[in-house]
Amino acid sequence: MHKLRETRSRLRTALALCVLSAAAMRLLCGLELHWRTSAVSDKLREIDRIAASQYVGEWDAQTVGDRAAQGYVAGLGDRWSYYIPADQYDAFCMEVEGQGCGIGVTVQRTADSIRVSLVYDDSPAAAAGIRKGDYIVGADGLTVEQDGTEAVVDAIRGEAGTEVAVSVRADGADTVRTLTLTRAVVTQKIAWSARLTDTVGYIRLESFHVGAAAQFGAALDALLADGVQALVIDVRHNGGGRVKEMSDALDRLLPAGTIVTLRPKHGRETVYTSDDDMIDLPLAVLIDEQSISAAELFAAVLQEHGRATLVGAHTTGKGRAQRTFELSDGSAINLSVEEYFTPHGRSLAGVGIAPDLACSLSDEQQQAFFFLSPENDPQLQKALHAVQQAAAQGRKAAEK
Repeated sequence: MHKLRETRSRLRTALALCVLSAAAMRLLCGLELHWRTSAVSDKLREIDRIAASQYVGEWDAQTVGDRAAQGYVAGLGDRWSYYIPADQYDAFCMEVEGQGCGIGVTVQRTADSIRVSLVYDDSPAAAAGIRKGDYIVGADGLTVEQDGTEAVVDAIRGEAGTEVAVSVRADGADTVRTLTLTRAVVTQKIAWSARLTDTVGYIRLESFHVGAAAQFGAALDALLADGVQALVIDVRHNGGGRVKEMSDALDRLLPAGTIVTLRPKHGRETVYTSDDDMIDLPLAVLIDEQSISAAELFAAVLQEHGRATLVGAHTTGKGRAQRTFELSDGSAINLSVEEYFTPHGRSLAGVGIAPDLACSLSDEQQQAFFFLSPENDPQLQKALHAVQQAAAQGRKAAEK
C-alpha cells in the first residue's frame, strides 16, 4: 500500500510538472509573440511619427498603409503569402469562389496584344459570338495600340449590369467588329472534356477553385457515357486552388486511402481520404512548370497510388496551404497556415514532382500554349501514346 501511495504521489507530481511545463510553454510563447508584435508595431509607429512631423512631401495614408502591410507580409519570406488591397478583395473572393464579374472571358496578354484563351459558358461574350483565339483590340474608346493592354483590360472590367463596347478582331482577319455587352456575374469555366480519339478522352482542369470538382465530375461522366477506355487529364498552367475541390475530384479516380494530410502550426491535422468506389481506366496526367499547389498534389497523389503516368515537365514545388484573413479596413492577407503532405508523407515544398515521361515544349509552343491544337502539342501526344499503350496491354491481359 505504501508503494502504491508513493507511486500515485510520483504520478501526481509528474502530471503537475507536465501541466506546469505546458503552462510555462504557453506563457513563453505568448511572451515571444507579444515581443515580436510589440517590436514590429513600435517600429512602424516610430516611422509614422517621424514621417508625419518631418516629411516635406505630400502622401496618402491609405497608400502608405497598403505598402506597409505589403512589406510586412513580404518580410515573412514566404512567396505564397501576400497582401490584398481593399479595392481588389471583392474580385479576389469572386475568383476563388469560381465566379467573376465582366464579359466572361480569360485572356492572354503580351506587350501589344490581348487574345481570348477561354470563353465561359452562358456568358455575355459567348452570347455575343466572341470565340477562343479572337483578339480584343479596344474597349470603351481605348485601344491596345494607343493606350496599352492594361488600360483596355481595366476598361472591360466593371459592375454587373453596366455596358461596355468591346472591339474584337478574329484571328487572321483584318476587320474589327465592335460589340456592346452587358457585364454580368459569370461562373468560371474550370473543367471541360473532349475526345482525342474514339477511345481516349481528355479533360482540361484550369484551376481548383470552387466548382472544380463538380465540373470535373460532369466532364468525366460525359466521357464515360461516350464509352472512352482511357483518359488524359491536363493540369498544366494550373495555379491550384482549394484542397477539398482537388480531393473531391480525385475520389472518383482512387481506391480507398489517404489523399492528402494538412498540418497547421497548432492543433489537429486534417486528413482527406478516398473511398473504394473507383473508375478504373488507364490515366495520364499532364504537368509542367506552372502546375502549382493543388495541381501538383493532384498529379502526385495519382502517381503514389499507382493510378497514372505523369507526362510533361517538373512542377513548381509548393508545400503550403493558405487561408485568407480579412482586415478591418476591407483589405486582407492570404497567409500560409498549413503544410501539406502526399499519401506517402512527402512534402512538395521546394521539390515538386518529376514526370514519369519527360517532354518539353519549345519557346514558341510555350508562348502559344493555350492555342495549341492536339496535333501540335508534343506533351499531349506523348500522354495520348502512353494511355493507348496501357489500354492495349489491359486488353491483352483480359484476353488471357
